[in-house]
Amino acid sequence: MIKQIFLDMDGTLLDDRGLLTKNTIIAIQNSQIPVTLVSARAPQEMIFAIHDLALDAPQVAFNGGLIYQMNGTDMQVLQAYPIEQMVSIKLINWLASTYPEVSLSYYTQDSWLVDHASAAIDREILFTGMKPQYSDLSEVTQNSQTGIFKIMLIDLSETQLDFMQQAILNLELPGINVQQSDASHLEITSDIAEKAFGVSYIIAREQLSQVETAAFGDGQNDLSMFYEVGTSIAMGNAPTNVKQSANYVTKTNTADGVAYGIEKFLLNQP
Repeated sequence: MIKQIFLDMDGTLLDDRGLLTKNTIIAIQNSQIPVTLVSARAPQEMIFAIHDLALDAPQVAFNGGLIYQMNGTDMQVLQAYPIEQMVSIKLINWLASTYPEVSLSYYTQDSWLVDHASAAIDREILFTGMKPQYSDLSEVTQNSQTGIFKIMLIDLSETQLDFMQQAILNLELPGINVQQSDASHLEITSDIAEKAFGVSYIIAREQLSQVETAAFGDGQNDLSMFYEVGTSIAMGNAPTNVKQSANYVTKTNTADGVAYGIEKFLLNQP
């Protein structure tokens, strides 16, 4: 019997407009199974889904860099793993000078910091509903006092991120994890910040066994989460290797794949 579901958001829980469908909301609420969102998003970008789904379980932001629980409008931080401060400052300055044509921004626990407006940032605002604070990247030391949890690069041309990812890895900076969440987004977090860490923390906290857990995902950064749960379900829109790594494949995120997967693969388990 499944007692906890872990859900990726973009490309999984949400449709291609970044929205929850009515069928998805109904299926999650009718299942009466606690749900944890496990996302690369910041907490502020997750609030609408937590509210619409009436979730009260712990949630995972920044790919595991921040684990928290909402108590009404108050956020209780359970675990926090920002990037080490000097590493984040060095990396942001290097990226800004080396790739000035690529959209660069970063996240603290409470804010999204951007140095200038762009088409990439406008699209991110439209998709996530979060509004950035505009700040000179040279002031990163002042803005990072509570820690930088995620550095984000957006390349709308979808041509440079493989090269940039390797270039960042070649710097051999300590304590970072560099992952592409999709073809246009490259995200750098603490090396502790993997979805598997967030999932395993909550499994231990809630005293669950692995067979009592399930996860849905569509991306490369969801694979570590799949290995932590008893039942892994890939979205129909996931790449081939993600589908091959899952126990089941459901419909796409634009065809209520989470709702279908819950009803077909989870509710009928003994």
